[in-house]
Amino acid sequence: MMNKGQSIVIQFLIFFLIGFSIFVSLGSFFNYQSEIFRQNILSSGVNLSKSYISSAVIAMVDSCKECDFVKLTIKIHNTSAGYPILVRGENLALIVSTPVSSVSTTIHNLLGDVLKVTGSSPSTKPIVLTFNRTNNNLEVR
Repeated sequence: MMNKGQSIVIQFLIFFLIGFSIFVSLGSFFNYQSEIFRQNILSSGVNLSKSYISSAVIAMVDSCKECDFVKLTIKIHNTSAGYPILVRGENLALIVSTPVSSVSTTIHNLLGDVLKVTGSSPSTKPIVLTFNRTNNNLEVR
């Protein structure tokens, strides 16, 4: 048989556990939502940066047909949920990546057929794109 003091302590423990469970559940739910939003922002930011760099390369290739070298300096603002963006070139693709996500592009089939890409650069400093028209080489620095 329980007395009144024991009954109050047991009720307190039960209500405390129920309240704590609700608190932890809500906290986990909002943390999960925050991670989903962060991943969406990261994906959109990397794709936006890829499109920006692609348009800069197309403008470089299309401009100044009589020039041997075309040099363009661009700055990518932090659109990747706090992660630094790395722009690097491989023979057949231009890759825009973060430590968590990576996207590659052939810039509307311009790379591989017309251009070869070399070099890499982080987004923490200005990215210098140099196009050598005689060798069809795009260098990322």
